Amino acid sequence: MFAHSLWLLSSISLATCATIVWDGRVPSDVAVAGFDSKTGIFDPDNVKGQSLSFSKIVRLDAGAASLFDQQVSAQSVEVTIDDNSIFAPGGSQPQTAVRRAELMPNPATAPSDNATSTGVKTLHFSIKPSADRPLNTSHEYLMTFMERADFAGNPISLKTGTLIGSDGATKNDLQILGNSKDGSKALFSTPFTEDVFTNFALLMDFNKNTVQVFSSTGTDALTKQTNALPNDLSGNGALHFGLNKNPTNPGADSLRQGDQESGILEGVVYGGIFVEDSADGKVTLS
Repeated sequence: MFAHSLWLLSSISLATCATIVWDGRVPSDVAVAGFDSKTGIFDPDNVKGQSLSFSKIVRLDAGAASLFDQQVSAQSVEVTIDDNSIFAPGGSQPQTAVRRAELMPNPATAPSDNATSTGVKTLHFSIKPSADRPLNTSHEYLMTFMERADFAGNPISLKTGTLIGSDGATKNDLQILGNSKDGSKALFSTPFTEDVFTNFALLMDFNKNTVQVFSSTGTDALTKQTNALPNDLSGNGALHFGLNKNPTNPGADSLRQGDQESGILEGVVYGGIFVEDSADGKVTLS
């Protein structure tokens, strides 16, 4: 396992811009064992199956670096799920109908005082399909989201696959969705393309309750895709990056009712994760 100084100092060296309030880019000298560290970038305890450690869940991706990783010699990371990816919040009531594994900022090293969910912040991340562990798009996948501190909903999220209640016409797209308590209104959609990163910047104004979407593919600079759209961002949420595979045919309790096939091994690749302060109206585009 990497020592406190190596993991943490490597992380700090990536923050070349003073406006970055949390940096989730993975330094090139970090191995998978670092994801189990109590002093790492990501929470070593959440979110994952009870019998699993993150060093068994994540894979470091050897492919081309994402747009915002290549600038700081960071590496992308693949988050995987299998039959054991059953989360039990607080150690009880396992979510037996869901398969999930998500990276979250480590509360031991992340900024305090809700720094990523107050003021005006821009969440950056890049995402691409796993080349070797494809998703089953007959399911809905929740992949990037902010969860309210009271766990009562997700103010903003990214999904793919056959969204629950849909006909699956957009199952191969990435969809940015608004507050789940307000019906998860579609804010932006773009194809989820094999072998290429899709890059996002979500400009979130927590004072005005608006979201603006910027995106690109590959190493192209981000471009504006929407204006500032009204969206309730209240709740001082926590960020999640990974796979939350929902069941097909969910019942009234969709966490514990519905269909999941067995023998799975699926993944998604992330890169370029960071949050910057955009109170001055600026968004890093390249």
